This record gives sequence, structure tokens and C-alpha cells, in this order.
Amino acid sequence: MEVDPSGVTRAARLTALAALCLVTVVLLLPAAISVSTGGAVPGFIGEFGRWLWPAVGAMVLVAIGLALWERVRGHETSSRTAALSRVESRVKALLASSLAAQTQIKLGVLKQPRLAVRVEGEGISSSDLEAVYDRLGHTMVLVGPVGSGRSTLLRELCLALVERARNDPEAPIPVVVDLATWRAYGTRKPTEFTAWLLREMNRRYGISRSAGTIWLRRERVTVLVDGLDEVPRVDRAHCESELAPFASVVCSTGPIENLPSVFVEPLSRGQVLEYIASVSPRLDSLESALTPEIWDRLDSPLALNLLALTHLDKQVDTIGTDFVGSFVVERLSGQRGAGPTIRALKFLARLDRPDLGAPVHMPHRRAWLPLLPTRPLWLLFIRAVPAAYAGGVCAVAFMTGLRHGLWSALVFVVTASALLVMVNKLPHVFHPPGRAHGIITAALAFLAGVFAGLLVGLVGLWLGEIGTSWPYFVTYVFVVVASFFLALGFIPGDAPVPWAVLIAAAPGVAMIWTGPYAVLSGMGLGFSAGVAGGVFAAAVGRVWRTVRPAQHQRMRLGRPWWVQPAIPVFGAAGLLGGIGTTGSWGTALGVALGLLVTPTAARDYVWPFDALAEVAAEGVTRPLSLGELSFRRKALLHLAQDRLLLTRVDGEYRFTHVALRDHLASCDPTALVRATRR
Repeated sequence: MEVDPSGVTRAARLTALAALCLVTVVLLLPAAISVSTGGAVPGFIGEFGRWLWPAVGAMVLVAIGLALWERVRGHETSSRTAALSRVESRVKALLASSLAAQTQIKLGVLKQPRLAVRVEGEGISSSDLEAVYDRLGHTMVLVGPVGSGRSTLLRELCLALVERARNDPEAPIPVVVDLATWRAYGTRKPTEFTAWLLREMNRRYGISRSAGTIWLRRERVTVLVDGLDEVPRVDRAHCESELAPFASVVCSTGPIENLPSVFVEPLSRGQVLEYIASVSPRLDSLESALTPEIWDRLDSPLALNLLALTHLDKQVDTIGTDFVGSFVVERLSGQRGAGPTIRALKFLARLDRPDLGAPVHMPHRRAWLPLLPTRPLWLLFIRAVPAAYAGGVCAVAFMTGLRHGLWSALVFVVTASALLVMVNKLPHVFHPPGRAHGIITAALAFLAGVFAGLLVGLVGLWLGEIGTSWPYFVTYVFVVVASFFLALGFIPGDAPVPWAVLIAAAPGVAMIWTGPYAVLSGMGLGFSAGVAGGVFAAAVGRVWRTVRPAQHQRMRLGRPWWVQPAIPVFGAAGLLGGIGTTGSWGTALGVALGLLVTPTAARDYVWPFDALAEVAAEGVTRPLSLGELSFRRKALLHLAQDRLLLTRVDGEYRFTHVALRDHLASCDPTALVRATRR
């Protein structure tokens, strides 16, 4: 009897989790509540009664850890039987979700035309790929153009090898992996492909990494590779060398050195006519419309399926040569508001992610920001960014005036505006493309800036109150030393120390009259606002550097953006919070000193400000994708799946075929919308 070690481990994990919950709920928690409410300590606990609540907390943390472990690792197996079942289940799901299978359902036919293969150098074709696989020593390359049926043949071969492995304990376990999920950018380690392969085997088939490592080393796994053509050309040679020790069968549009090539034969005219006749009478008018030019292109399962689905149950007079384009138009015709759907599908096609339905897994902005048109970029840099700055300055100035008086708020507005000009990463403004005003965008960004400014102000007030309980001398020294280091980061040049000493002397002298507590209170608020403003400026600069030169050229340069009056005007509006009291000049000096951190926070190489700027840059750009994908993303994905443009396997959405993805990626959305309306 075969024992699955991972199953034993999982049983032990679940037993431990149940025992922890039982002990905590039945014994420790009631005893802790009893002791806290004045009850007696149970006799069996004795002198350890004071540790009841810490013990309850520790038990809860351990239980949470075991539950998370079960969620992450509970699906894994090292059982050969379980692995074969999972491989069979997933490969059948892949076949069922393919365009060929969907075509069979729509047309009501039992099967597709049977494909044949021919070994390089041989003139005889064979429809038994498994026999060819055995004759070539279990290593080959399936060669054929896009849409020739290579992936279908690969998956059918995998199912045959699964059945063989069930009957023969010595036969290896077949697994199908898709290289579309592998990227080799910047890798130098030869084990990178191995790590990816183990991760795919674990994620797709639940094979534990320890078992996968052993099976690969002992050649107990047959790796069937699909999607080699999806690997970028710059990584192609590296990928082929990496997969050579593991791959048994590879799908490719061209031969691979040192591997025997097996060519997928094109469909014959007889196969096409037999298929059309099997769908009678739903495709009766199609045969008479097939011209010699169409016959030359109608040699693959993809072309046959697209042609059948496009002209199903229709009177066909003429057939265009663009099978993919005609199919897309047919699938999207009759839909109300097709424009946003087409634009979203084009964006997803150009984005080229393995899972199109995972918004939380959006790649780095470098992958998709260059795909955006000019308008959302203009709205971001010219409307949203200045409005957010203005809202933040207004909110912080208002809180400063309420707490520290008019002089402190005025110093904050003037100093913050000047420092934002200094750390500004966008040297120019752009005239709007067309008549894009973006008032709503500016209003929303202003409200977001006000909200962020209120949070920054609260943090600053809290920082300023920390030192109120410190001794006078300690607070005095701290203000002088902090001012010195803030000035070091602010002063440019190779010899900033003398200037930093001079700047630090200012609070040293001023505190003789104002006292150190007033200056420290202002420094806390200035420091908080300076960090927020500097990080935000650095984030905007990072986003700007991601924009392609071609996108720059579509925007006309104008005057410097910071002369727009939004920031000082709304900052002045924030001074209303200081009406009624002038405040202390010591606090105003502290605000200015705290703001000296702004240039340091805006630098891309100072930790932790650089990490914060990267997070902020991703947060700033993420809303831009909504212009392409819309809020009703799930409805869009379901619609595209119903129209056979997308498919779903393992909870992941993908394009039904790479040819559809490439067509949508290169299409003109405006022309496609017009075509769907005709």
C-alpha cells in the first residue's frame, strides 16, 4: 500500500491544530477569564496563573500559523497516484477550454479532423503520435505554425502517457508546463529554470517541491513544454539551453538544435470538406464560397474553427482572408457599448499576463504604463498631481494654523511651496490634448490630498508632542543636533558642514527666548510634512521616468508646471485656520527646520525614502489602468468568455488562442468598433 508522506504530514498538522483549539477554548480561555474577573486560579495551574493570557495569545498565534500553513501547503502531494490524477484532471480541463473544444460544442460535432505528424527526413505521415514518441526515444520537437494544433496534440499525448504511467509503475509522470509564465530577464543562475519548473509543478499539479526535486533527479517526470514561442527572442537561446536537461516534448514554430523534429501536417482539402459536411446543414453555404485563395489559408484547425464559427447558420457569399479579424468582429457585433470592451481587451492583450482576471497581481508599471494613451497621462501629471499637492498643503496649513497660530502656518505655506519647486521632478507642463480639462480629476485629487494632509498633520502633531516630557537640556540638545543633520541633507555641495552648523545655530539662539519645546513641536509637524511631500515628489518623478519618449512627444511642452497658482492659493486658504492667534516664532522656526528633510526624502537613493517612493509610485499609477479596464472588470471577463475570446482554467482567464491575443493587441479600436456596428 502506497503511503503519501505529505498526507501524513497534513494529518499531523490538522491534529495539532485541533488539539490547540481544544486546549485553548476548553481550558486556558475560561481559566484566564475567571482570573481576570476575580475568580480563583484553578488548582492544576497553580503559580502559573499570571501567564494565562500570554499563553492564550501564544496558542492563538500558533493556531493561526498552522491554519495558514494548511491553506498554503495543504494541497501538496508526493503520492504518484494523486499526482497522476491531478495531471489528468488539469490537462482535460485545458482541452475542454480550448477553442477547438468550444467549436465542437457550438457546432454540435463529435470531433475535430484528426491531425497527422511526419518525422523530419521521412515521407510517411502518422496519426499515432504516441508511437512516434516511442520510436524517437521519448524526445522530440512538435513543429508547426501558429494554429496548427500543436498544443492539442501535446495535451492528448500527455493523457496517453498518464494512462501508461498508471499501468506501469516504472513509467514517468507526464506534466505539461507553459513557458508563457516564465521570464528569464536578468537571470544568471543556471538553476532558475529548475526553480520555475518546481514551482509550476507545485502550483499546477500540487506536487510538493521536495518530491518534484527527487523525481526530476531520478528522471521520474516527463516534462512536456508548451509556449516556447511566447519567450522573448532575447531569452530564447537561454531558455532552450535551460530546458534541454528536462524537456521531453517541446512545441515550437521551428526546429531546435539537437532534438528530432516532428512536423504537424496541414489539413487536407478532403478533411475540410468532411468536417463541413458533418455540420450540415449549418455550414451548407460555406463550401460554395471557398475560393482558391481561401483554400490556401484553410490548412489548420484554427483557421477551420474560426471560419466555421464566423459563418455558422449564415448565408455566405464571400469570405475574407482575415479569419481572425472576421471572427473577432462577429463575436463582438451586436453588443451595446462595444468600445470600452474592445479597448479593455486590447489593453489586456498588450499587457500579456498569464492571468487576465487578477487585478491585485498587476505587474510593475513599466509593463503597462507605456501602453496608455496621452489623455490619462496628461490628467495625472497636469491635473491630479498639482491638485493633490495643493490639497495636502491646504490641509496641513489649516491644522498648523489651528494648533500653532498664523505665523507657523504662513511659514509652512511659503517654505513648503519653495521646497516643492526645488524637488519637483517634472520640469515642464503640457498643453491638454484636444479639449481635455479634467476638472473632476482635479477635484478628486484635491480631496485625496486633503485627506492625506490631515493624516500627515496628525502624525506631525503627535511627533511634536513626544518631547514634551523630556528634560529641558535634553530637548535643547536634541533640537540642535536634529537641525544639524537635517541641514546636512539639505545643503548641496561637497562641504555642507559649515552651513549646517550655521543653520543649527539658529534654533540654538532662538531657544534662549522661545524655549526648546515650542521649536520641537513645530519640527515634528514640519518633518512629517517634509517627508510626505518629498516622497510624493520622488514618486511622481519615478512615474514620469517610466513614460516612453513617444508619449512625451505627443505632449507639447509649455511653461514650468509649478507656476500654476493652485498650490500657493489653496495653501493661503489653509491659513484661515490660524486666524485669531499669531502663535510663536519658535514654532514657526521649528516648522521651517523640519521641512528641511524634503530634499532628502525626494532622493531616489536614500533608505527608507526610496522604498516609500516606489510604493507611492505604484499607488499613484494604479488608478490609470481603470481608464482602460473599467470598474466592471469581472463582467467584461465573463462577456469575453461567453464570446469565446477568453477561456478560464484553474480560475485563471486567458485568451482562447494566441492568435486572438495578437490580433487584439495590434488592432485599431476605433476601426474595430465601426466594423462591429456594420
